[in-house]
Amino acid sequence: MCTQGRGLVLVMGVVLIAGCADPNARRAVSGTVSLNGQPLDQGSIYFAPIGQGSSEAGATIENGNYSIPRDVGLVPGTYKVSIFSYDRTGAKVQSEEIPGDPGATQFKERIPRKYNAESKLTAEVTASGKNAFDFNLD
Repeated sequence: MCTQGRGLVLVMGVVLIAGCADPNARRAVSGTVSLNGQPLDQGSIYFAPIGQGSSEAGATIENGNYSIPRDVGLVPGTYKVSIFSYDRTGAKVQSEEIPGDPGATQFKERIPRKYNAESKLTAEVTASGKNAFDFNLD
């Protein structure tokens, strides 16, 4: 085979491999979160697999934006989404949620339970396209 032919075969092989990306590879996830029409100043977001899933991830929310990089991202699938934001300037409340620390206190949650402890929010992470999810909370 001539040198040009070998080069063409090599280029075609690289193109074919690039086109066959692993559909189960982790994906970057990003988006925005607003509360009562305003970008959420601070908080956290957590994605947990619904059913069988092999990944879960979370991120900090700052000025309404969050981003989970691909290296720690999510594999394609359906996820339950929970969003939290504590009032760090207000009074602390008694908590039964911190095991091993009787009488523990924590900051009051600003986000309604229907978006965290009782969340019905979901996101479908796909193998192709941009996985951007925006959440508008009331």
